[in-house]
Amino acid sequence: MLNLSFPPSRFILNRILPAPGQGPSEKTLRNGYFAMDIYTTTTIAPRCASRVKGQGDPGYLVSAVMLAESALGLVLDRDRLPEDAGVLTPATALGDVQVERLRGAGVEVSTRKL
Repeated sequence: MLNLSFPPSRFILNRILPAPGQGPSEKTLRNGYFAMDIYTTTTIAPRCASRVKGQGDPGYLVSAVMLAESALGLVLDRDRLPEDAGVLTPATALGDVQVERLRGAGVEVSTRKL
């Protein structure tokens, strides 16, 4: 933000950064991918590994899918959601509903004991 307040640096940033409304090409959106491995210890299993993996640009395409599926889960599957209250992460607030919705949208979600 500080750089945008000075005309010389604003000029340079305007030439480098994408203009409003610009984003990745359709090819970039489709060819991107991500994989995230999470290692944890729980009271049920001494050690677990989870993987979340998706095809598509994670910054645009897959994050939009995840956001839309979260909203749909809140609206359409309210009766299946955990009854916790407060500020919750999507995994805590939506639980298995989120996992099922993401899998249905083509995002791989898996967990295994180590």
